[in-house]
Amino acid sequence: VALIARGAHLAAMQADGVRVEGLGGKFEARPVATDDYEAVGPVDVVFLTVKAHGVPELAPLLSPLLGPETAVVSAQNGIPWWYFQRHGGPLDGARLESLDPGGVISSTVSSERIIGCIVYPSAVIVEPGVVRHIEGDRFALGELDGPTTERCRRLASAIMESGLRGPIRSRIRTDLWVKLHGNVAFNPISALTRA
Repeated sequence: VALIARGAHLAAMQADGVRVEGLGGKFEARPVATDDYEAVGPVDVVFLTVKAHGVPELAPLLSPLLGPETAVVSAQNGIPWWYFQRHGGPLDGARLESLDPGGVISSTVSSERIIGCIVYPSAVIVEPGVVRHIEGDRFALGELDGPTTERCRRLASAIMESGLRGPIRSRIRTDLWVKLHGNVAFNPISALTRA
């Protein structure tokens, strides 16, 4: 496992590892932490965990991480840039300029690499190198065109071996809308009550 980060967060993880605090207690890990994509080299799976507006800047940097079989797991909130990739129907392959400006993401990350992911955990960086896990442990996974593949099985197994849940979903876009409907209902209440 290698973490690619920048700034104070990277410096803290290089010096002291990453610390996770939360409902299950605290733990510390010391994976490789770097900002050098070349040093990491090709990997089995890339998890994109930056905010969606950061992906266009990040996508062109990914090529050193991408081997012939590398899967890219998009773990952003909201409607993802890949929404219409391998979608089927009249909008199959459509690109939304607001999500993929100039096609920079889709020209770097082919749709065959993508595994959709719906992120349910809530966490916050409380200081560089320290993450507070608030709640949730599910990362729903799925191929964009629906089949359950061996690569999804391997990834789900790795997630579950780490103590998290990684259900494979044949209709990942449906799961996305279920989560977004929940966000529409719960996020305003959370903001208003400061909960």
